[in-house]
Amino acid sequence: MRMVVGPVLLLLLVGCAKHISRPELLSQIRSEARPSIVDVRSRGEFEASHVPGAVHIPFYSLLGGEEDLPGAADESEPIVVYCEHGPRAGIARAQLWFITDRPIRFLEGHMTAWKEDGLPTETLETTIE
Repeated sequence: MRMVVGPVLLLLLVGCAKHISRPELLSQIRSEARPSIVDVRSRGEFEASHVPGAVHIPFYSLLGGEEDLPGAADESEPIVVYCEHGPRAGIARAQLWFITDRPIRFLEGHMTAWKEDGLPTETLETTIE
């Protein structure tokens, strides 16, 4: 019985998250009301290309409280979460449910659709010393 509760709870939590469309997020990024955006992919994926203004917090570090969430003046401000296709964002959503009361929104289509639409991205260049 316990083995079933975890996956069912995860599905319920993930299913409760709402989506934000790519055009809506881009509009908010370009406005003064820029949302908190969290990229939960790997460091390499984030460095290669990410949504402008996104903060990198790997999905596996959220539950341990290893990372600070992007700040918000208003606790009702949503956090937009995305990964490449969706699964890691779903795991992150379940983890965020335990550590914040802020609403969580998934980026519709995640990074795959963002790139397919040709929307603007940022990159990080790393220096190896």
